[in-house]
Amino acid sequence: MINGPNYNKKKYFCALDKDILMKRVIIIATAVLLFITGSCNDGKLTYNEIDFSKTTTVDRCSTLGDGSRVFYKTQDTEALILVANMDDIMRDETVQTIDIEIDGSSTQLMYRKYSDKVNASSICSFPAPAFPTVTQEIFASPGAVLRTQRTVAIRNTDNTEINANHSVSLTYQYNFMLFNVSFQEGSTSIKYDRMNYGTNNYNTNTLGFNFLNNDGTYKPVNSCKTNFISLSDKEVMLLNLSINDLPTTDGEKTIPLSAERMLVFKQYARAGINLTEVCDNDGDIPGSITPNRLVEKWIARNGNIVITTRWTNPVEGEERKLLHTINLQNIVFAKELYENLTFRKAILPFGTLLME
Repeated sequence: MINGPNYNKKKYFCALDKDILMKRVIIIATAVLLFITGSCNDGKLTYNEIDFSKTTTVDRCSTLGDGSRVFYKTQDTEALILVANMDDIMRDETVQTIDIEIDGSSTQLMYRKYSDKVNASSICSFPAPAFPTVTQEIFASPGAVLRTQRTVAIRNTDNTEINANHSVSLTYQYNFMLFNVSFQEGSTSIKYDRMNYGTNNYNTNTLGFNFLNNDGTYKPVNSCKTNFISLSDKEVMLLNLSINDLPTTDGEKTIPLSAERMLVFKQYARAGINLTEVCDNDGDIPGSITPNRLVEKWIARNGNIVITTRWTNPVEGEERKLLHTINLQNIVFAKELYENLTFRKAILPFGTLLME
């Protein structure tokens, strides 16, 4: 037996070394366990969801050619791409909503992961740029349903002054919704009963409603079959009104619009329309090369026609005549075939009519 203070000290340090060693073993073992758990790959997908819900705007590669079939949304290094010939699918403007199958050929949905932040050039350019590269691409399984709804966002300038700006801005949109979507790789799949793909603004237009002359005076009103008509550039308003409806003396007369007495607004693709062309053609105006296409038609069945009538002050020797100034008040326009799309006008100028 060895006695003395040095021996006890050696035993103490030996015990201390064992405690430290045990703690180090535990720390290392824990770290290894965490590493194994975190880096374990069982062969399944390297992600567990495809979530683009924060990106609501859907872009389009082009409005012409093959690029017109490619709709996409991006976030950082990811892209969700829809390939569908929407201009053909939604060609019939009487159809507001239509369902088609994601068949994997003519209509496709794919998820892509890139090596760096993705942009439009990465998706739309052919050939694709060398960077960033596609690191993963997974197609949705055939059988999903794409529901497309055609909508119109309306921004209406509703002024109460007759000579103010009365324009209306229209944004035509495709609203995409996907049902029963499945992305599969190996034995693992990600399924969504419902996925809001987003909205694509595919066209814009402006209704001018500028039915005053440049000097602020009213445009002349003409007769067009059973209507009165007012023309402006490429726009026209047709009012179901006859000479018998006009006052026979000075004063003001209000006539309500109705299903039987409507106001129709039309806009054509090109300016230069004339009275005969519009009166003879309910739709497109025939042309020597291409027709002047009717692009907008809005109908009002609610509101008032206000006719203000006064006698003219002719020069000596001429007879007095009745001058009728026609305004429109509290008019509610609805897009033809889309009765749920409406806008209101507090006041609009229609024109003046001088009775011979």
